[in-house]
Amino acid sequence: MNCNYCKSTTIKNLLSDTNSTYTYCSNCNNIDIAYKHIAIDSILKRLLKYLDTSNKINLKIEVKQENNLILLIINNIRVFETDFKYDFTTKDIYYLENTIHELVQDYYKFDLSKVDIIVCA
Repeated sequence: MNCNYCKSTTIKNLLSDTNSTYTYCSNCNNIDIAYKHIAIDSILKRLLKYLDTSNKINLKIEVKQENNLILLIINNIRVFETDFKYDFTTKDIYYLENTIHELVQDYYKFDLSKVDIIVCA
């Protein structure tokens, strides 16, 4: 496998807690991007565990970056945090908002009118 940017073959793999594999090029030094996606995966995995056991009618889900951490707060209770020393871009926020909406509405069948989803840097 070759890097799309520098054409190097120094591709490495990282495995997340969700058993997703993230590849990065050691020549391009983009390991931070892979670790950022692993942290985001961890947030989504924890959210899935919570939603599996939740029967709440009203649900407030917050994901935010604070003091080199990314936090998952559900109904004003901090349920998960992990190191996050990366830029939390508009693209990341958009991805998380949409993924959470899909999980909540499509997979868990929550009424979106009773769900408040906040993702912010």
